[in-house]
Amino acid sequence: MKHFKLKALFSTLSVVAMFIVVPSSEAAITLPKGSWSSCATAGINYCIESVKVQRSGGKPVELSWSAAGASVTGASGNAPAGKALPGRWTAPTWNVDGYNSLGYDGIYIDAKAANDFVPWVYVDTLPTTNNGSALAANATNKIYAADLDSEMAITIKLRVGDIKPGVTFGVATDVSLVINQGNGYMTEEISGYPVSTPLAQSTKDCTGDTGKAIISIKQFQSVIVPQNDQLGFGPDGMTGNLYVGSNGLCKLSTPIWNEDDKSFKYSASAPKLSADGKTTNTGFYHAVISFADAARLWGLTKPQEAATALMISITTTAAGSVAATKSVSVRNNNIIIDVSGFYFPDPMLDIRLNPSYSMSAGTQTLVSTPSPTPTPKPTVAAPKKTTITCVKGTIVKKITAVNPKCAAGYKLKK
Repeated sequence: MKHFKLKALFSTLSVVAMFIVVPSSEAAITLPKGSWSSCATAGINYCIESVKVQRSGGKPVELSWSAAGASVTGASGNAPAGKALPGRWTAPTWNVDGYNSLGYDGIYIDAKAANDFVPWVYVDTLPTTNNGSALAANATNKIYAADLDSEMAITIKLRVGDIKPGVTFGVATDVSLVINQGNGYMTEEISGYPVSTPLAQSTKDCTGDTGKAIISIKQFQSVIVPQNDQLGFGPDGMTGNLYVGSNGLCKLSTPIWNEDDKSFKYSASAPKLSADGKTTNTGFYHAVISFADAARLWGLTKPQEAATALMISITTTAAGSVAATKSVSVRNNNIIIDVSGFYFPDPMLDIRLNPSYSMSAGTQTLVSTPSPTPTPKPTVAAPKKTTITCVKGTIVKKITAVNPKCAAGYKLKK
């Protein structure tokens, strides 16, 4: 069985890294070969420390590592056997807690070097079956992996050795990061929800009006990019808690920071059409920027004013669309930016400081520039905005727009 990975990303990593430079005094990081093991058995500081899952409205369930063929009471899948796997993370209560509704009995965390050229860590979450010995197959197309449960939050804690994270990007929704210094190593904890991702059969499907997805799969993937390596992510002074994500897997790679105009850009792509060849695929961007990083990037010392201080825009090719719902919120010392509802392919997220936003004497206010009085025009009623309530588990968001839509993974509250 084939499982779609970040093929486009793998082919462009070395190119993208050329534009991301840190001081040459940084020592190169060398990652271990192959997939990482559980820290309980690894004996090194590049390993998987813990895995947890939590269904909407339920309690967190701590999973334990079970090697292939090992018996775990109550955990058995019904999906066809596929690619052999060394085991899975699961719990005796997997079925009792309702995690087997999509036909898999646990998850395998495939964490490893993204490729042989850059010290970036690729983390993929795979559904397992047959007591963890195989990759669970998709019900629609069995050469691909089964859908992960989009109502199941996944939390993965990794020991990343000498890596000091610079940015994490990937495929998921509502992602949060926790980075800490361990006993001689760094740890990074990634939490979020799987999201439906249109997959391209070839790179030619990632551009233009006729590109068509072969299938859409609910996935949970991340890439950790260090800042303390010659091929790492800058600029200097970042906390490492920066995250950007999308469901556009084509061309997915690191964000780009332009120090000259203080712009932060992130791009991803997907086929314009779904597998039926008729429905247009829509996308989202999710960015998490810590208060400290906002101060470093834009000098924003009052992050609570991020909604007015930052300009957020989406640009696309002629085949795409700029229609989108934008939301900026502040929680847990982070600025959360969600943009959704735009059409693929090739959208680019652009975040920069609002030129009308002034910072002086310890205060930040919006200022206006005098302009000539315009010639009066007939009054035209502005489009009426409405507010909807979107929910995902215990998370509630209110979206106000002319044609409001819930972000990927959220449901409209009736």
